[in-house]
Amino acid sequence: MKRWIFLILAIIMILIFGVIKSCQRGKREIINVYADREIEIFVGKLAKKYERVDKKTEIKINALNSIDNYDIILTNEDSKIKDSIKKKYEIKDFFEDNLVIIGRRKIENLSQMLTSSIAIPNYKTNIGKIGLDILAKVEGFQEMAKKIQYKDDVMSSLESVDLYEVDYAFVTSKILPLAKNSEICYIFPENIGRNKILYKAYINLESNKNPKRFYDFIEEELAEKNQNKPKSEKNKVIKTN
Repeated sequence: MKRWIFLILAIIMILIFGVIKSCQRGKREIINVYADREIEIFVGKLAKKYERVDKKTEIKINALNSIDNYDIILTNEDSKIKDSIKKKYEIKDFFEDNLVIIGRRKIENLSQMLTSSIAIPNYKTNIGKIGLDILAKVEGFQEMAKKIQYKDDVMSSLESVDLYEVDYAFVTSKILPLAKNSEICYIFPENIGRNKILYKAYINLESNKNPKRFYDFIEEELAEKNQNKPKSEKNKVIKTN
């Protein structure tokens, strides 16, 4: 009988402890972060690591409908900011990524793709514009253009080549671990800067929270892993209209 009483008391204590923990989580300050689709998983891992350090803060990624309501915006698309928000933001260079070409057969130069199907983000995206500008300089581009398939974003390009819908795809190096049926087929020479994709961080200065704590954390993490290039000392404060 005593054994049953102790068991019941133990269950009650566990339930009470769970309720207390749940209440504590509910009181955590929420910092809302927008991240472009291709870096969402990457930023999510940093967010989980930060939550283990700062147990009073919860990071939510891409959970809001309006980009204007985010505490931090991480994007390579300036147009998303200029066209969508009206608040003051501190702008910082987040990190620099590179375009690479993936598929199943390595190439030594871009002209070897003349008869191949290619997936690339649409020209309205910054990544698509840079990729298409590169291809436009290839001799025989008019023939190549007939086999280009334009996708919504770089993740869609990766999915297309992984599903064998195309022979090659333009993607960013940060999402290479997500490729399942593809490999790197072409890496642009180091001395060619035209394939660089710069992601910027927009930190909301009108937020009633302190989003800069989280950004400072991920900036330190990137610096420690040498994943980012040296950033300019000059940070700007702008107001978009």
